[in-house]
Amino acid sequence: MRSFMEKVFSADDLNRGIFSARSADTNPPYFAVLGKPISHSQSPLMQNAALEEIAKSDVRYKGSRYFAFEVSPEGLSDSLDKFWNKNFAGINLTIPHKEIAAKLLSDMEDGARLARACNTLLRTSDGWKGFNTDGFGLEEAVRSSLGRDFKGSDVVVIGAGGAARGAAFHIASCGCKSLLIANRTQERLDRLVSDLKNSGFECYAASLADCGKLVPENSIVVNATSVGLRDSDSAVLDFSVLPKSTVFFDMPYRKGCETVSVLSARAAGILACSGLPMLAWQGAKSLSIWTGKPMLGELMLKTLNES
Repeated sequence: MRSFMEKVFSADDLNRGIFSARSADTNPPYFAVLGKPISHSQSPLMQNAALEEIAKSDVRYKGSRYFAFEVSPEGLSDSLDKFWNKNFAGINLTIPHKEIAAKLLSDMEDGARLARACNTLLRTSDGWKGFNTDGFGLEEAVRSSLGRDFKGSDVVVIGAGGAARGAAFHIASCGCKSLLIANRTQERLDRLVSDLKNSGFECYAASLADCGKLVPENSIVVNATSVGLRDSDSAVLDFSVLPKSTVFFDMPYRKGCETVSVLSARAAGILACSGLPMLAWQGAKSLSIWTGKPMLGELMLKTLNES
């Protein structure tokens, strides 16, 4: 199975090899993560470990596998049809598909509909149903890794894309004390802030250049952008201007090393964590939605940390 966990497939591969013979009555269930880029994803590693654990007590999942597929934004709609026709039971979506998918689906749970972003799709007889498990994964990761809760806290979210939308709506629904949204692109920032306010949540907007000076004491700062995935990336903020009582959670993660933002935050004396715990817990929630089984977040995180 190792080769399948490491290989990146394309939608065209659905007509070849192990995928070609799949039909509506084919077992065991298959799952996938779609994104562009996707080669960095550790989701197959942790999800396949969890599926092996589930199969020990449920033979229906013996031989189940989870794959990584690189799919372009313009090809997402056609690809989702292909995965449904091949009887995939569930799909995860990462950059840049979360907002695009929300526009393609007629059926979404309330959290995904509110955020207008999906990272989890469940196969139904009528098509795909969208969910957003990012907020749950973020909340669990911040609590377990940084010892902080969103409820009653001042929170800063950097970003206004699909991941940021899921995070911001979940944080607001947790009952945070204040919510500041910062982004480089003004148009996307204005749209997210407007959507939050129209949904009854209080929040504030700031440019990325200015937000560091606006962070209150004891804040939770969340980077919900992709800054940190590339070797050439700089830190998302100047952490030297933040209060030392701030904690920082970086959604991006790097295999075998910390992100530049986490390293910069720690150098400034700020408690910081990168995105592996969130990856584990949002993935555990997704797998629970697909299988109806209890979440295996601890197993997933252990698998990631030992890889």
